[in-house]
Amino acid sequence: MALIACASACNERQIPEPKVYPENGGKDEETVLFSENFDACTMSEGPYVQSDNFKQDCENPLSHISFKSTVWKTVAKSHICSDEYMDSRGFGPWVYLFRVSERPGYLSCGVNGEGKRGIIQSPMLSSIKEVSDIRVTFDVKPEPSMNDNFCFKVCLAGVITSAKLNGADYALTEPHDGIDHNLTFPRNSLKDGWNTISVEVSNATDGTMLYWSSESNVKTLNHGFYLDNIKVVETAKMERPEKGLRVLYWNIQNGMWSDQQDGFVHFKEFIAKYDPDVCVWCEAQSIYKDRSSSMCSVASRYFPNAWPAFAASYGHKYTAIGGYRIYADDYYPQVITSKYPIETLALITETDSEHQQMADNWNDGASHAAEYHRQCPEGYCPVAHGAAVQQVDVDGTKVNIVTLHLWPHAYSYYAKFVLKDQNYDSKNSAGGNAQREAEIKYICSRSIDDPKLSSEQNWLMMGDFNTRSRLDNWRYKLAGNSPFLGSHDYILNNTFYKDIIGLKYPGHFFATRTWANDAAGNYPPRYDFIYASPSMYSKVRNALVLNESWTNMVWAMSNYYDSSDHRPILVDFEL
Repeated sequence: MALIACASACNERQIPEPKVYPENGGKDEETVLFSENFDACTMSEGPYVQSDNFKQDCENPLSHISFKSTVWKTVAKSHICSDEYMDSRGFGPWVYLFRVSERPGYLSCGVNGEGKRGIIQSPMLSSIKEVSDIRVTFDVKPEPSMNDNFCFKVCLAGVITSAKLNGADYALTEPHDGIDHNLTFPRNSLKDGWNTISVEVSNATDGTMLYWSSESNVKTLNHGFYLDNIKVVETAKMERPEKGLRVLYWNIQNGMWSDQQDGFVHFKEFIAKYDPDVCVWCEAQSIYKDRSSSMCSVASRYFPNAWPAFAASYGHKYTAIGGYRIYADDYYPQVITSKYPIETLALITETDSEHQQMADNWNDGASHAAEYHRQCPEGYCPVAHGAAVQQVDVDGTKVNIVTLHLWPHAYSYYAKFVLKDQNYDSKNSAGGNAQREAEIKYICSRSIDDPKLSSEQNWLMMGDFNTRSRLDNWRYKLAGNSPFLGSHDYILNNTFYKDIIGLKYPGHFFATRTWANDAAGNYPPRYDFIYASPSMYSKVRNALVLNESWTNMVWAMSNYYDSSDHRPILVDFEL
């Protein structure tokens, strides 16, 4: 995708356009996804003759990503230069051009002599039509007095797998942290002239963006560099197993609140794009009216009653809802939809058979919730948002899928709904972490540890766990005995389950939520997991937290985001 296609004028140097890729046997057969040589940039430093505002035009076509906005900001939406200047250079879809000025056929970034760094960030690579591996090449030249390190990032989607600097392999030393994968080049690794950098990236999507800057913003350093000849080629598409099972899990935030007013058309397009065999949706009930914070009446809620018809519209004939505590006015059930038949093996709500029997007697909905709660003993910990064991028959291979959504709050269910005193947990050992641990123990007792299901081998467990895993603690740096690790510790230490994303990407971290709602730190956490039994884990062929253009999180109002405040997970199994 060439942003500008016109001849370079007054270029200071000649840079041959790479045409041959030796790894392809001398044939350039790869698909070019994005290319920018800045040929429309023709101005040198010197008299600012283009307009009265040309110095600002060159040095500050300012833009930034804002998660406190209802729009995704690009240079076209947030800039201080003239529209005519931007259009003539093709800069509109870029995300950052901060302290950037044009040169004849290339860009300067942070070249200001004021100790202020610049930032360049590409548009989303919208020409990527499916999950793909890509190669990114570009040329960079440090300012002669630059004494900061140079930083390149792959943003939102993609994992850097290898890199080359001037044709030589370059060691990767930094973990993949959050949604940005950094690659830092110490200043002394770059020669004073132009350097060519090549980066191999896996799992890129149409949401992938590229980022260039200096490593720090320390004002005593010189951060300046020059950038040219950006090229992105596709090296491989993610291959789907011929005989397989594609599972898509996602917490869709209040019954896909974001897409209500559009009749869920974008949601349906997203599902069709990845064509999963099985979908598991968390928060699968409509709660609010028309993308607002006004509650729907029970009668007017589109989901969950509409799931069978809606699922059929994207090719899933089978639908099942999980344990749904409607008697306790629970708004957050899980729903599974499938191309293959589903059998419900267990609906899980309470953690005690006596409470379950009592709950079963309340058969006319939430009107009995208050009376029901008054009968609950101290420390009562139900499976607050329910759970289920659903068995999917994939052409004779039976796969058991446990769906769940653990309690989200710092305080316990008992404190909030029975006592109505959230300070109760500050005086007792019970609390949100104890609540979640009690839930996961009970869910396991009703699924993988249930003697009636002991012969079953193929298990998946997935959902919004609302707490943190020890496998990610290199990122969180919580104390070893932190109660925030207890729920996942139980799974890791007492079950055969394997964390697919955590084990497939050691040393990498993928936040699945854009904001933290606990006291374990300010980092966006990984709350969403797909666990697999050994037999299913051995069948994993593709697995990724699916960051792409539509699942990108942009703040809308209150705690609501477009398209959700969580990211989906996609896994392919070869059966």
